[in-house]
Amino acid sequence: MKLVELLNNQRLTIQLLWGEQKIEFFSNVIGREESTVFVTPYVHNGSELQLNVVQENDVICNVFTNNPSTKQRIAWKNVELTTVTRDDKMMYCLKTNGYNHIATHDDRRKHDRLIVQINAQVFDAQSAEGIDIIIHDISDIGISFYAPKTYSPKENQLTIAFSDIIGTKTFDIRVDCVIARTANKAGNQLVGCRIAKENKNYQLYGFMKHLGDKNKASQRVV
Repeated sequence: MKLVELLNNQRLTIQLLWGEQKIEFFSNVIGREESTVFVTPYVHNGSELQLNVVQENDVICNVFTNNPSTKQRIAWKNVELTTVTRDDKMMYCLKTNGYNHIATHDDRRKHDRLIVQINAQVFDAQSAEGIDIIIHDISDIGISFYAPKTYSPKENQLTIAFSDIIGTKTFDIRVDCVIARTANKAGNQLVGCRIAKENKNYQLYGFMKHLGDKNKASQRVV
């Protein structure tokens, strides 16, 4: 499948890589023109972010989606992404080259987890009062936490709320998730959850947390 064969309104995941760092966000196809595809931009705190990823810089842009025919996850690697304005609207323009214009099959089964060990609260729809927990680790698709041994959620869908400071920026996070597994560990319950829906604030927090963790590791080595 070619990039220009994407359907209007098709959901994409755009991944930006530099070094060992990455950030991902969802986007939708809003138009096509010859060899290019136009998609919705990344919005953070109400502002559209201007991005330009071309061959000359050190950032790599990859695009992922599901093939409408086979439902398999496919990818275009090393795509050019530039910010343009059409009809007074900011959008991203995606373009492939001769070597990468056909999508490849992508099987993304591994998701890096980062241990954070921070205090949080968990809520369910049946209770307005949160339960104190400790978040054990996070990834781009999940979050796990330690709860008291007596913790007994009334439903499978939860909301986890926590705050953290990275550098000079404070993140106040509320993330909706679904319980995927539970286990008894060290006298507590370890609850593993899957992120239920897109949450850009959580996604950015995870990226910045990974970045800060890598920087600390580099400083220790030095």
